[in-house]
Amino acid sequence: MKNDVFKIKLEVAGRLYPVTIKRGDEQEEFLFRQASKRVQQYVMQYRQFFAKSVEERDLLAMTAIQLALEVVTLEEKNDTQPFTQKNKQLTEILEDYLQVK
Repeated sequence: MKNDVFKIKLEVAGRLYPVTIKRGDEQEEFLFRQASKRVQQYVMQYRQFFAKSVEERDLLAMTAIQLALEVVTLEEKNDTQPFTQKNKQLTEILEDYLQVK
């Protein structure tokens, strides 16, 4: 069981964090590393913008908000509810029409 997983270390804001992933899952490892890089990029951007006047935890909080905003924006773009509703309405209209004939 222990051979099925392994740990990688990801750096975030100057600290290393161990993450356990499934052995042989290169895609999962790649995604974790990409996520770590993205966090690092945002932290560095905020650090440059605010210079040294902001604490590390505040930089991380701003990064979390930025990433959450990206997630919410993507969820809004992928919201299929309006299409599902319209499809249901059209299906009902078509069923009503076909029942009349």
